[in-house]
Amino acid sequence: MDTESPDRPRAEAEPAPRHPGLFVRLYREEQQAWRRDYRRYFAVAARVLGLGFIAGYLYFTIWPAQESRALALVIQSLKDISLKAAPLALALNLFYHNVRASAVAVATGLVPYLSLPILDTLLNGGVLGLLVSIAKHQHLPVLKLIMTQILPHGLFELTGVLYATSVGLYLSAAMGRKVRAARLKKRAAGQPVPVTPGEDHFLEAYAERTAAASLASPGRNVVRSFVLVVLPLLFVAAMIEGLITPHLR
Repeated sequence: MDTESPDRPRAEAEPAPRHPGLFVRLYREEQQAWRRDYRRYFAVAARVLGLGFIAGYLYFTIWPAQESRALALVIQSLKDISLKAAPLALALNLFYHNVRASAVAVATGLVPYLSLPILDTLLNGGVLGLLVSIAKHQHLPVLKLIMTQILPHGLFELTGVLYATSVGLYLSAAMGRKVRAARLKKRAAGQPVPVTPGEDHFLEAYAERTAAASLASPGRNVVRSFVLVVLPLLFVAAMIEGLITPHLR
């Protein structure tokens, strides 16, 4: 017998929880990767960018005769970019050039231990120092040039470059972990592996600290980070540099 009052509404079934969409889930994963893996590398890359700028500026300020040679090398590296092209075509060409350079920087992270992606950031800082040094020697308004010709698109471009470097450094460290894990596996299997003096204790501690991390493949993280973060930043930077920067004086 139903004892429930006829005037009392029946409890409605709770709706099933909604699962986040693909992009929401991917960006959540990216946020976690930033906090867990990339943030410390980003800080290192930012410092190296600053050091590259200072070193480049001081070098070409002290030896201005080297400016023309260095500028010729920069122009040679950008020879596939036509400044006379239509604004949108110029922007897309800049985007392609920056994506290619960042992809190469990330790919160098496949080499373990050496942290080769940091060289891209160092080079970018040096080029900025070169440009500021040239502007100073030609008695151009340096601050105005920075604010109008570098900063508007540079905020996005340099952030993308630093993020790509961070991803590349993470990849290099991950490849190093895989190499060490393979050596530990061989040792556990009883196969002789050459070990430098004093390395035993480090490897044992390392195996305990990274047992879970060594099982994860960094490839998916690298692709996700490049597509979701680096590409949008470089695209915005290229659109600003191609469509807006030429009109800023």
